[in-house]
Amino acid sequence: MKTKEGLWKLSPSGLYGYTECKSCFWVDNNYKKQGTLPLLLNSAMDSILKHRYDKYRKKNTFPPEVKELEKEGIMPFTDIVKLEEWREKINSLKVINKKVGYVLAGKIDDVLLEPDGETLIPADYKSSGNAPAEDKQKYYRDQLAAYGYMFKCHGYKVSSRAYLLHYFPKDKTNPNIKVEFVGHIDLVDISKINIERKLKDIVKLLNGKYPGHNPKCKNCSYHEGRVKYVQ
Repeated sequence: MKTKEGLWKLSPSGLYGYTECKSCFWVDNNYKKQGTLPLLLNSAMDSILKHRYDKYRKKNTFPPEVKELEKEGIMPFTDIVKLEEWREKINSLKVINKKVGYVLAGKIDDVLLEPDGETLIPADYKSSGNAPAEDKQKYYRDQLAAYGYMFKCHGYKVSSRAYLLHYFPKDKTNPNIKVEFVGHIDLVDISKINIERKLKDIVKLLNGKYPGHNPKCKNCSYHEGRVKYVQ
């Protein structure tokens, strides 16, 4: 959707939709996006993980399950006041590009630091019922690169890498109500992603005509099938 000033409102977490299916992405942004049920369990896990990381952040360290980050010389971002601002205020890292025609805004889960203590590393928590698949990164590369771009626009030094911090149940057959989770660190290379170029391409798409049915998209096929059936 657009702002009152006519700029497209974009978010880091929504950028994968453009890569997945340009037709669906065009419809979702040119018309009101279909509502979805809130993922309350995922939101609860995000809250738990934020409190967990902050508990160790106060000691300038990481939770035991991701201690291997320290072997890379990586450190936690300890300015909790600034981090809370980035987490809670959607406009705290907002980027406005009137020339291209978009507003990019969103909240981030966590930030890590390179060994120099200045360069920021974007990080995002991901919780699910299964261990992450090998191709899981494709859904989140643009999101993490967009966070990096937003930090750069606000004058921060940003790393060429980012991290996905995955959590999933250790044993789904264990009937114990106290579920044990496994932590998995996923390194993501964001150095080769040209987010500025992609944002320009996105605006060009959204300003143009509907690109038409995408035969490779299950959602497009589903909706086209419904139309034919009604007719």
